[in-house]
Amino acid sequence: MAETSQVDARLNALFEPGFVAEERVLIDAMGGAPTPGVGADPSAVKIHDAREMQSASEAGGTFSEAAFFQEHSFVVLDHRSGFQDWDADPSDAVDAGLTRTYFPEIESIIRDRLLPGRRLEIPPVASLLRRGPDTPNPFYGTVVHQDYGLSADDYEENVAAYGTDAAAQAWRSQYDRAEVAGFLVINFWRTLHMDGPLRHLPLAVCDPYSVAPDDVVSTGLLNFTPTGRPSNQLGLRHNPEQRWYYYPGMTTDEVLAFKNFQCFKDDARPTLRTCFHSAFDEPDAPAHAVPRQSCEYRVGVFLLK
Repeated sequence: MAETSQVDARLNALFEPGFVAEERVLIDAMGGAPTPGVGADPSAVKIHDAREMQSASEAGGTFSEAAFFQEHSFVVLDHRSGFQDWDADPSDAVDAGLTRTYFPEIESIIRDRLLPGRRLEIPPVASLLRRGPDTPNPFYGTVVHQDYGLSADDYEENVAAYGTDAAAQAWRSQYDRAEVAGFLVINFWRTLHMDGPLRHLPLAVCDPYSVAPDDVVSTGLLNFTPTGRPSNQLGLRHNPEQRWYYYPGMTTDEVLAFKNFQCFKDDARPTLRTCFHSAFDEPDAPAHAVPRQSCEYRVGVFLLK
């Protein structure tokens, strides 16, 4: 792999290299007592320039968005959306055009650019997560995490924690069909309403194929889900062999696609194929960089045989 430019930055909530957990580590999202095993100071991490890596692949003359996504579990794509109602009330999302305009755009990206030739089922998604000032989520995700765990059981547990038992059972019945080989959640992350390139709290993603299995820690958030049940997530022990990347200066005509969750029925054991991620302070960012406005659109994909 060609060496790329990098920044030395700090990522929060990495577990110490020698930390061992006998059971799931539960973290209070509202603060409270420090979590055992998490260093008091964030770890300094080398975050590589993903644009350089992707450009080097493109310069080779055989660049494929799908192949890059398969190899690293993330890729940035040129995409100017025709959707404009990013701040619409989620309860009015269908009328606002989210499933009428943005979902078909994203479905086309999945079928034609990320997973071409695969048999897929992609249920429409009628909500997205906004972040930034004057949004329902003014805070940014500035801790290293993976959102859903490793297995189908982990994902089902999260659906129940964030929704209802009925929703979790409905997802499981879909997943358990004979024609389903696996399930994937892709996060489509982009900036919004910004006149220039992003310099405030960009998103870093970790190539899952650089993560040793022993560095993955089962975690969960308390006081976070609507039901009050703990979430099912993953944390990460710090290891300098892990390869972190970001795309400097993302614009509103780009979207970062990365894997949030993936499992296959024929896995002998659950395997990490998804990206740990976190926002971070870019070291050379202007002192008064425009606050980030962004959204996440998470799309579940049933992978068929």
